[in-house]
Amino acid sequence: MSDDKFTKKDDNIFKSQVKSVEKALNILGAFSVEYPRLTFTEISDRLDIPVGSVYRFLSTLCSCGFLEFEKATKKYSLGPKMILLGSVAVESIDLVGIARPFMEEIRKITNETVSLYVKRGLEKMCVCKIESSHSIRYSSKIGELTYLHGGASGRVLMSTMSPQELDEYERVVGFKKLASLTLLDRAAVEASLEKTRQDGYAISLKERSENSAGIGVPIFDCAKKVAACLNITLPSDRYDQARIPEWVDLLRWAGAEISRKNGY
Repeated sequence: MSDDKFTKKDDNIFKSQVKSVEKALNILGAFSVEYPRLTFTEISDRLDIPVGSVYRFLSTLCSCGFLEFEKATKKYSLGPKMILLGSVAVESIDLVGIARPFMEEIRKITNETVSLYVKRGLEKMCVCKIESSHSIRYSSKIGELTYLHGGASGRVLMSTMSPQELDEYERVVGFKKLASLTLLDRAAVEASLEKTRQDGYAISLKERSENSAGIGVPIFDCAKKVAACLNITLPSDRYDQARIPEWVDLLRWAGAEISRKNGY
């Protein structure tokens, strides 16, 4: 009987400790990019925790370096320990490793080449691709640097560029003609980027080369910035408008899942 009583008591202590950890994590989770600093009242209002317990949790988190208290503003913010852990988490993320299973699934469904592009300065680079099994296919070489303004993937990556960055691109690179439908005018480029931001995806046809078409969606990171573009690339003569809505939905689903696993 004594062993049973000890086990139940031990189990209750364990459950209480788990609850305490959960509450502490919920307090840390109350902070976000939109709300990086919170007062005691704001934290208490956001959580279903007694005021006295909130104060004890905040004091402990501050003493351990997970939170900081600014006396002048009477606000709490994430401390150096959280910054360190965040940096470690970002460094540990393998975007290609996260994206590859989704890319393989998309290729299986569409049987077209699926690629992952990232922005490198004023160019884009393919960092991963899953090839179509068609004998005729269109895709980039891994590691190859190409123009941003040619194709859906570049448009997605350009969609977050500031006017100053676009000025630099226009001055240094220029909107060179790559194919018959390449956008050459700054106003047309800006309009296409705005449409990409509103739609959440980009479609291109004969912009990068005469025999290429593409559909791209953004992949976001923990800072809510576009980290990469997930892209379906195919020869323009296999481009079928009737399939586009289905493929866009497929890419958006995969892009959202990859973004979530990437910290977004």
